[in-house]
Amino acid sequence: MDTIKKIWYALNHAGKPWQISLSLALGMVVGFTPIISVHNLIIFILVLLLNIHIGIFLLAVSFFGIFGLMLDPLFASLGTAVLTLDSLQSIFTHWYNTPFGNISGFNNTILMGSLIVSLLLFIIVFKVSSILLMKYRDIIAVKIANIPILNKLQFFKKEDKKEIKTFRLVGIAIIAFIIGSISIFKILIFDEIVKSNIEIAINKSSNKIVEIENLSTSFLTSSVNLSNIDIQDKDDKNNNINIKNIILDINLSELIFKRVIVENLKIEKINFPSTTNNNVAIQKTVQPSAQSTTKSFQKKNKTKQTIDNLSSLNNMNTSDIQKGFEEDYKKEFDKFKGYYNQIKPLFNKTKESETEVTKNRNEGKFVYFNLNNVLPKLLIKDGTFSVEKGEDTISGTFKDFTTNQFLYKKPFKLYINTKTKNFKSLVIKLSLLETKEISLDTLAVTIKELNIKPITRKDIKIINTKIDTTLDLEIKDKKHLKGYERIDVLSSDIVFNETNKYVKTLNKSLISTKGIVGTVIISGDINNPKLQVSSNLDKVLEYKIKTVLNLEQENIQKELTEKVKSKVEKKLKKFLGF
Repeated sequence: MDTIKKIWYALNHAGKPWQISLSLALGMVVGFTPIISVHNLIIFILVLLLNIHIGIFLLAVSFFGIFGLMLDPLFASLGTAVLTLDSLQSIFTHWYNTPFGNISGFNNTILMGSLIVSLLLFIIVFKVSSILLMKYRDIIAVKIANIPILNKLQFFKKEDKKEIKTFRLVGIAIIAFIIGSISIFKILIFDEIVKSNIEIAINKSSNKIVEIENLSTSFLTSSVNLSNIDIQDKDDKNNNINIKNIILDINLSELIFKRVIVENLKIEKINFPSTTNNNVAIQKTVQPSAQSTTKSFQKKNKTKQTIDNLSSLNNMNTSDIQKGFEEDYKKEFDKFKGYYNQIKPLFNKTKESETEVTKNRNEGKFVYFNLNNVLPKLLIKDGTFSVEKGEDTISGTFKDFTTNQFLYKKPFKLYINTKTKNFKSLVIKLSLLETKEISLDTLAVTIKELNIKPITRKDIKIINTKIDTTLDLEIKDKKHLKGYERIDVLSSDIVFNETNKYVKTLNKSLISTKGIVGTVIISGDINNPKLQVSSNLDKVLEYKIKTVLNLEQENIQKELTEKVKSKVEKKLKKFLGF
């Protein structure tokens, strides 16, 4: 009885006719079309804001909803016909490429058909219901109001003559409350939930333990800021990482297309707290064997021992030294191959085209249109980073990181230009590209005044070495190698392990050795590389050995001459009786 009274009161007394008519028309749109849609959300907001009859609106939604279910096949046919019209394809494609158009679901056949019918009937329902309601109130309601039994049941009330307001203050308050609640949720809870989910997801999917001290998001600036991120390796503490800040500027509109597009990524102060500082410049120290060469050696050896020592100096095998360097270079290249094989798969985790496939739902079908801006599911357009190791900081930039280069067709580019205590300058240019048409990766490295760690061999030590090096490497189809490296030794102390006095003299001459040049020609397959290492080290050493050998031979000759001369003089003096 109360419900009947409310409807009765709405028809006879509740506000202006346009309020009832608008309630009916809006209820018809919601009833005919799928309830979960963007335009229906807008209609619900209008119902709260506008001072229209909510009861009549809900009644209209239920009434027209029943008819809508019965008319679904007709709506689907109409929607399919409209969505596939050749003359409208450009309009629909443009609309489909806008964030609002994509999220609106207009490409659903039932939604399109029912929305067209609803919009065509909207004005008709609004005008006709408004006219009928006015006629009813002016003619029929007046006669019904004189029926005594209805008056006893209080079906008619006195007209409220107060001014009808267009907007509903309660509705505005409700919307303000909802917005405020969402804001409070975002400020107090949302960031913490996101932070916890990131930590849990990484901890479950890897052997890492991730702790984020703080995470903050901003929808106004479309940014996410993470600070003081600790990444602990469960197996090896030496792989622990700490990152001071990560700042992401995200394109929120692309999330509607189910794509994560990061316009700019900034990673500040990556450091490795569990590792020791191995990059401190190597202090220039000369091994005792080299320092001892500065002392004047005493000439106390016997002649035979002297000749044996000179023979050992002349027979030194410098070719074995170069072979050792070739082995070292191959080991370093194997390390590079390991890093390359780990990094390369990241750029094409999804090799299929990521274009949308037509799919069905219980209510109609979706008709898809071409996306003008074809982007992968994950893309970082620009980024900067800095790595701290001890007192050194290495910084760089990168562009176009994506997990689907097959779709994006642009190379990932990394650029580093920095200096530390261990070298004057380091420039790295890396480009990685793999599509269906081409797979080409390039690496260019230039290092100036790089301090090399001491190198120890069976017969030799190389310390206090400073070099310039340039590398150009090309990897085609992820296997074919083509590269060249040049190494210029600016200064190096070379110390042979022999202890005789002539080797000590040689060691003295090899302090701050300059002019050594090495080259490496890289070819073959990445799993079976051919490294042609060559240098003039053997020639430099041979020249130094010959120089020392000649000098010592001259000294021996002088020494022998002096001894012979001294003995001859003594015998002459003895013979002549002096």
